[in-house]
Amino acid sequence: MEPLHAILLTVGLFVLTFFNPGANLFVVVQTSLASGRRAGVLTGLGVALGDALYSGLGLFGMATLITQCEGLFSAIKIGGGLYLLWFAYKSMRRQPSPMTPALTRPIVAPWYVFFRTGTITCLSNPQTVLFFISIFSVTLSAQTPTWAKLLAWLGIVLSSITWRLFLSQAFSLPAVRRSYASMQRIASRVIGAVIGLFAMKLIWEGVMRK
Repeated sequence: MEPLHAILLTVGLFVLTFFNPGANLFVVVQTSLASGRRAGVLTGLGVALGDALYSGLGLFGMATLITQCEGLFSAIKIGGGLYLLWFAYKSMRRQPSPMTPALTRPIVAPWYVFFRTGTITCLSNPQTVLFFISIFSVTLSAQTPTWAKLLAWLGIVLSSITWRLFLSQAFSLPAVRRSYASMQRIASRVIGAVIGLFAMKLIWEGVMRK
């Protein structure tokens, strides 16, 4: 396969995953709705960092650090699942003050709190590295030059950042946040429940893998 074709196919297959909703998407959406664009951007950049790390592991043959260590694989799933459960609980319990509408509430958490949430959410599912391996096994080979592999990795990272920036921008628009504020209790519980389901799935997989 020609290097340019391999790069485009690799990035294209990764982009298709954006349309398969997962914990990464719901965490960015919930943060953008509840805390605004800045918080959503920081959360999205954290998710993109997770994608960069796992795609790097899969691309350069270091995935065995996770996949061949059963204990580490399970611990990441359980720890990440517990963190997502905590995030889901906070989302479901979060209620705006009657005196301060959700749309105008200031962001009180430091920047790294949102960035950390995005990173942990992405890294909480180490099977992501297996997904990247499956993509690379189809699109790349031993004959693929290093520069093409690096460009494919860079394309994945840039695509991840672009998608999360789009989500944070779209779901932090005033009209969207006003709609969210008007039904925040229901919306927060629904999104929190979805994230909670992903969390319990991770914990279950981590426990059963032992």
